[in-house]
Parts: sequence; structure tokens; C-alpha cells
Amino acid sequence: MNRFRTYTFFLSLVVIFISGCAQRQAPDPSMTAIGHGGSRGGSADWINSEDISRAQDLGLGMRDDRFSVGEDGGIRDMFPPVLFDFDQSFVRPSDRPALQEAANYLAENRNVRMVLEGHCDWRGTTEYNMALGDRRASAVKNYLVSLGVPENRLETISKGDLEANVGGNESQMQMDRRVDLIVIP
Repeated sequence: MNRFRTYTFFLSLVVIFISGCAQRQAPDPSMTAIGHGGSRGGSADWINSEDISRAQDLGLGMRDDRFSVGEDGGIRDMFPPVLFDFDQSFVRPSDRPALQEAANYLAENRNVRMVLEGHCDWRGTTEYNMALGDRRASAVKNYLVSLGVPENRLETISKGDLEANVGGNESQMQMDRRVDLIVIP
């Protein structure tokens, strides 16, 4: 009988341990507050106002649907892409205000990093375009560093022509010649 109690006791401990280790459920995205123009009419009145106040006290804001989150968790479209002329890798004066805004954002949010993703249009060899995409991303990185952003908070990668519109027209090719600024929380 004593063995039976011991066995039952240990079995109970195992059940308690396993149930305590169950993975937490991922939050339901439909239950998050959506700001301006969201699927619930731009209003978050369906959420308890005390919860909103508590979230704001913690420094959390309303979700903004203008930005997209990539599979890597990076926030895209927060800043416009830096565009380049054909076969060029220097930051144009017209793109400097957006980069100043990105530098200001990084200065105010010291816990985030930024990935600078270089792209090219479809013309040229894959090897050449990978190198050109890297030069473009490095040019943006160097410009942000000149604005005071610590170099260790910036990462460059080149996509070259891997995501280009093959055979695209001039306006499509212009949009392919870019560096995307991706915020990594």
C-alpha cells in the first residue's frame, strides 16, 4: 500500500509539473487596440478605458496600421525607402530629411536597431547587383552614422535584384533601386 501512495504522489507531481509548463497561448491580434481607420472604425472604445490608461502609463501606444511587420519581426514602412539613380550608391539630398527623421527616431528609442536592406533593379548580373545593393545600404549606414547614430545599431544586407520586377518599366525600376529602413524592436 505504501508503494501505491508513493507512486500516486510522484504521478501527481508529474501532472502538476507538466500542466505548469504548458505553452502560453499567443494573443489574439483581433483583440488589440487599433488606431486611426482600423477595422473597428478607428475607435478603441470596446476596450476597457482602465486598460488603455494602464497601457499608456507603461508607455504603450495604439497600434498603427500604416506600418507592416515582416516575418522577421521587423517593422517596415515606418520610414520611406531611400531611392537611388541607376548604377548609383550615394544618398541624394532629397532623401536626407527622411534619414534625419530615422536618426531622430533611433536617438529617442535607444532599445531598437535598424536593418538597412539594399535593393537593385533587374538590369546587370546578380553578382554586380548584390555588390551594388551592399554599397547602397552602406551609404545609408554611413550617412546615419554621420548624424550620430551608433554604428552597432545599424546592420546592412543586400538583396541585390532578388526581389526586382524583372522587365519592369522605368517607374518600377526606380522603386527597385532603394534601401529599405527596417526597425528591429
